[in-house]
Amino acid sequence: MPFEKKVVDSLGAYLDTVAALGEKDLKNRLQPDILWFRGHSNAMYTLAPSLFRTTAEAGRGKHGIMYTNLHYAEDIRAQHYIAKNFHLISTEPASRVEWLEIMQHHQTNTRALDWSESSVHSLLFALEPFFEKRATDDLRKQCVPCVWVLKPGMLNRKILDFLKTNKNLQQALLSDLSLSAADKFLIMEKLEEFGNWSQYSETRETRHLDYIFNLSSINDEILRDRSRIRELLRTGDVMNPYFYLLARIYSDGYLLPDHQLPPLCVVQPYHSERIKAQRGVFSIFPFYERKNVGEENTEDAVLRNYGINPDAMERNAMAEECLCQIVIQRPQKVALEMMKNGMNDSWLYPEMPVVSSEIENHRIY
Repeated sequence: MPFEKKVVDSLGAYLDTVAALGEKDLKNRLQPDILWFRGHSNAMYTLAPSLFRTTAEAGRGKHGIMYTNLHYAEDIRAQHYIAKNFHLISTEPASRVEWLEIMQHHQTNTRALDWSESSVHSLLFALEPFFEKRATDDLRKQCVPCVWVLKPGMLNRKILDFLKTNKNLQQALLSDLSLSAADKFLIMEKLEEFGNWSQYSETRETRHLDYIFNLSSINDEILRDRSRIRELLRTGDVMNPYFYLLARIYSDGYLLPDHQLPPLCVVQPYHSERIKAQRGVFSIFPFYERKNVGEENTEDAVLRNYGINPDAMERNAMAEECLCQIVIQRPQKVALEMMKNGMNDSWLYPEMPVVSSEIENHRIY
């Protein structure tokens, strides 16, 4: 099912559209679904992470080796970024995915795509050229701003449902544990039992949080209990076995067949005032295997020739119905309406130079 598309031409219409999306499936529930937002100054920009726009590719090496050029592209960036910025971090990130969050927010190529829990902040991102003095008139004329809206809980539920039914993938993800046949059987049984999601869901008051995970916290739990992880998975004690599968795919970087799963929606510890101000949340992409390094299947090759990224989120069959694109007509008018309501760049970047700019340049361009 293709993603929805809406068109609005005022701040009021935008807010009404967001409210309607939040209430769309509200039946016998206390809270609407949590929505995430991402603003683009050009509606043609795809929902693909910056690392997947590089020339590095993910294809198995000889003898089925799963470490690819794309894994290396992430590793080498992370190694240098951590080495040169560790002293600037007040609280040490506990895992690679936490570092990816910081790197992504400071323009390093990663496989993380940042979203916001705030529809207004994302609209500011989409209209940023109209608040930015340095942007050119030509750039503004070319802008067709949009805000993408995502239902993260729905998307993650689809991922879990897929993992529940795909026994081959389950076994492949457990292979690093060197399980005996008996242990493998018991763990597969636990996966079947835990696959009854309603049995483990939260109370009605917090149901809106279901299926939105903290991948860093999951990693901490796995690393803490690494020496006895087989026992925990086998007995179903303390650890949800699906969390282990998610960590193997989205944290460890298990190489998946082309676009088999969409990115996982995660919340992360805030590591800067900027991320906190922007209400930052993330979708972490898996590594997608290319059938042959340097070559792609015909459909993907055709898409790339037309400037379309086949790895983009809106191209994924599972993700499509969890997405809506709100296109902003008359963006200069909407930006002016936002400024009149006290909404400006200082909401996105709570830093001294931005506040100075707000004082000196209280206008829309």
